[in-house]
Amino acid sequence: MYIRMMGAQGLKHATEIAILNANYIANRLKDFYPILFTGRGGLVAHECIIDVRALTEKSGVTVEDVAKRLTDYGYHSPTMSWPVAGTLMIEPTESESKAELDRFVRP
Repeated sequence: MYIRMMGAQGLKHATEIAILNANYIANRLKDFYPILFTGRGGLVAHECIIDVRALTEKSGVTVEDVAKRLTDYGYHSPTMSWPVAGTLMIEPTESESKAELDRFVRP
C-alpha cells in the first residue's frame, strides 16, 4: 500500500533520507558511545545502535534509565537491548527534520 501512495521513487527517496538520518545520529554520538554494526567508513544502515554498557559500568545508569529519560523528553523509546543487551537501537524516519535530530543528539 505504501509504495502505491509514494511511488517507487518516493519510497526510494524516503529510504535514503532515513539512512542519512541514522548516519547523522551515529556521527554525532560516536564520540560519546560506541556505535555497533558499522560498515565501511563507519556507516550504519537505517538504524544506529549505541552501546551504553560502559556508561552502566561507570555510573550505574542503565539502558532502561536512558530510554525512560528519552521518553521524558517526548521521544518514543528506542528498542532496548536488541540485538545486543545494554544497547539502544535508534531508528530515525525520513520525516525527522534536522532540527529534531539536533535536539535528540544535543550534548
